[in-house]
Amino acid sequence: MRASRLLFGSFLVAVYLYLLAPVIVVIFTSFNETALNAFPPQGFSFRWYAEFFKDPTFMNAFFNISLKIAIFVALISTLLSLLATIAITRYRFPLSSLIQTFLLSPLMIPHMLVGIALLLFLSKVFIGGSLRLVIGHVIITIPIAIRAIYSSMAGLNPAFEEAARTLGANRWQTFFLVTLRLTFSGIMAAFIFSFIISFTDVNVALFLTGPGTTTLPIEIFTFLTWDSNPMIAAITTIQVFMIIAFSYILEKLVGLSSVMQH
Repeated sequence: MRASRLLFGSFLVAVYLYLLAPVIVVIFTSFNETALNAFPPQGFSFRWYAEFFKDPTFMNAFFNISLKIAIFVALISTLLSLLATIAITRYRFPLSSLIQTFLLSPLMIPHMLVGIALLLFLSKVFIGGSLRLVIGHVIITIPIAIRAIYSSMAGLNPAFEEAARTLGANRWQTFFLVTLRLTFSGIMAAFIFSFIISFTDVNVALFLTGPGTTTLPIEIFTFLTWDSNPMIAAITTIQVFMIIAFSYILEKLVGLSSVMQH
């Protein structure tokens, strides 16, 4: 029994090391003193973090484009997914299963194909700039957001809503004070996943970006085609610690375990 536990523990450690090794290498590489992507790092310096914050192209792509678009996409996707999930779970209407399949269909289509199709369509209707990036990212994030909210709302006991109505709450009060509160973890999961997918997307953004709307992943991709230095590792490290900070805040607000269940 003890030997099996030791073996299982060793296996878990090996799996975690395998998963975390690339992240650890990137983090250490970002502190290189030289311009080489060397590991172990040659010296210790914050030089490449300073280079990132001094680079107007990357700063613009990070804060003015990717971050704003990701927040906007997460809000729209979460709201639309919430409305769609309410319709699917609370009302009976013809073709409801077909509509649900249609809403989840982007999960089965390669994102690169979605990007090409949107490029051809949106060019025909003269939609450009950040708007077409938002449209593209909403399309690929809605299926994930619906799954997150649906799993939370489908498991909601209707007795809680009925009790609120019995105690005098109207339909809107019941929705805001009972339904939304009990499904809050699913809604937060939808927002988080939508934000991360939008912020890190390459396949769709590769076809929909244009002058003045180049996202951070595309800027990194373009930079790596002609140069490579630890600044890219520094940018990646900043994103990793942003996600860690985001996860910590969520843990304090709603409990990360309840969010990840969805």
